Order: sequence, then C-alpha cells, then structure tokens
Amino acid sequence: MAMESKGFFGSLFDFSFESFVFPKVISFIYAVIVVLLAIGYLGLIVFAFGQGSTAGVGAIILGPVVLILYLIMIRAWMEIAIVMFRIYDNTDRIVEMKKQDN
Repeated sequence: MAMESKGFFGSLFDFSFESFVFPKVISFIYAVIVVLLAIGYLGLIVFAFGQGSTAGVGAIILGPVVLILYLIMIRAWMEIAIVMFRIYDNTDRIVEMKKQDN
C-alpha cells in the first residue's frame, strides 16, 4: 500500500503502520521551527543589547549566520527523513508491480 493512501487522521490511527504521519506534517513542523528560530534570534538580540552595545552588534552580525546554519542543518535532516519515506514508497510500488506481473 502506498504511503500517501490515507489522510492525516487515517495515518495517525493506523495501528499497522502501513501509512505514515510524518510526511504529511513535515511542512508544518518546518514552518514552526523557522518561526521559533526567528523569535529566538530576536530574543537574542534584545538580550545581547541588554548586556551592552558590543554584544548587541555582535548578535546582529553573527546571529544570521548561526540562524542560517541551523536552518540548513534542520532542513537537511528533514530532507533525509523524507527521502527515506520516498524510498519506502517507491520500493512498495516496485513490489506491487512485480506482484501484478506474476
């Protein structure tokens, strides 16, 4: 059975684990992570300026670099997870095609 055959709630309550939830919610999870990182960065800037202007300027200069590195790392891990689900889905399709040929 292909992994996209059930909806979100169908996958959530699929106790045989033939359908997966993660591929359906990964976009939402990534959006939440981006928002949380942006809020964290703004909080860092406020905190850094509270410590002094040098720390604040340092946070403004170095903060985006660190933020981008975190986003790249998180995005890469999420893409690896999705690739694994796609490998499963494609392998499942190949098995189904082989069953139909026999």
